[in-house]
Amino acid sequence: MFSIVISVFNYDCTELVKELIHSCSFAKIDYEIIVGNDCSTDPAVLEALKAIDKMPRCRVFNEEHNVGKAYMLYHLADIAVYPYLIIIDSDARLLRDDYIERYLQAAAGHDVVSGHVVVLKEALRADNQLRYRYEFAAEGERALDYRRKHPYKNLCTINLLIKRSIFLATPFPKDCYQYGYEDTILGIDLQQMGVEIYHIDNPLIHNQIDSNQSFIAKTQKALHVLAGIAPFYQERIRISATALKLRRWHLLWAVRLWHRLFGALERRILLKHPTITLFNIYKLGYFSILLKARVGEEV
Repeated sequence: MFSIVISVFNYDCTELVKELIHSCSFAKIDYEIIVGNDCSTDPAVLEALKAIDKMPRCRVFNEEHNVGKAYMLYHLADIAVYPYLIIIDSDARLLRDDYIERYLQAAAGHDVVSGHVVVLKEALRADNQLRYRYEFAAEGERALDYRRKHPYKNLCTINLLIKRSIFLATPFPKDCYQYGYEDTILGIDLQQMGVEIYHIDNPLIHNQIDSNQSFIAKTQKALHVLAGIAPFYQERIRISATALKLRRWHLLWAVRLWHRLFGALERRILLKHPTITLFNIYKLGYFSILLKARVGEEV
């Protein structure tokens, strides 16, 4: 019934796999778990992957080059054998034993079913306040009522059930084969195709909260992806839509100038005393520089 696919890079997902095996047994279904190793280099992770490959109904696909989450997920979907995929991030953990059972019930009448993620209070550390506050700020949009009112806005490939044929029919743009905006792009494509997204209460725990420095670096990578994708997507994504609007109003030069003057200072503040407002300002400035480099605008 379900092919559970997990993309991994230098992270030990052994406990997640064990929890999934238990939840599948609880639901009494046919399943497979495919872990895609995106050219991990950590010896401990490589040993863990060898052990996972020997677990019942599990297999590990080893990529020879680092290709990014979007490409890996598409390849895992291609080699999957069951009609439905469950896509899960490697650093997630199950919150309930009936996780698979809830998806089984929802799949009876829907081709795409989205769960959500929660962040536990004990995940907060001194060095990860930015990501923690970012996740906390998103809690309202992860509420079930909000997600059902805005089904395409809050798609979550950390925790998603989707019919395999539909996922394979919506390949990610070629510029999206690195970290960033996979969820948003898939949601836009499904909306354009007229595919319903059904949201349910089926959370996973977001177990690994990035440090401030790591989260800023990931965000920068994602913004590079955003700068390279087609305007069709950029116009539908908040940060890029704002930048494009400012460019039409001939005001984007001021954002670029601000970032050149104060971007480094903003980054230092975000590392030590992060706020979501400053983070959004930093992202807009960083993206505006990338956009200029892409289109060759005159200041």
